[in-house]
Amino acid sequence: MRFSRQARAELFEWTQRKLTLATKRPARQAQKLASDYPLIAEVLDTPPSFDLARETEQRCRRRLQSEQRMRALHARVWRESRRDYFGATEEQRALIRAAWRDWTGPTTSLYFRYVVDLHTGVIEARSERCRSEERLRRLKIWEARSAQQEILLD
Repeated sequence: MRFSRQARAELFEWTQRKLTLATKRPARQAQKLASDYPLIAEVLDTPPSFDLARETEQRCRRRLQSEQRMRALHARVWRESRRDYFGATEEQRALIRAAWRDWTGPTTSLYFRYVVDLHTGVIEARSERCRSEERLRRLKIWEARSAQQEILLD
């Protein structure tokens, strides 16, 4: 089966625009506080000044964490999809292979999950479960609304 490799995120790099915006952020925040709260502006704490090293470290760390979360998500979905694919009947697997071969969209684990769910009936079961949960939720709202109306009418 065909899949697109997930590229690693590029290293963080300061562009002139990013650096200018980050450098001026404390002044913008102070100005916003002064315009939002003019009567107590002098009492409010001023935003901390810009520290290039700390900001670079934070942005690199957030980018790495975000990439790790997405890679973990794709890996989990891939494992679940393979489990369901190999748990399907031979006819379902043939349908899945044909659908994946004809698939013109992105070839990621998330889309493969969609194709597997579509042909194994998981989507229909999930939709029915969501519809029944929605019916229960609406029934609870209806009952609560009816109870409120009874209180108001008494």
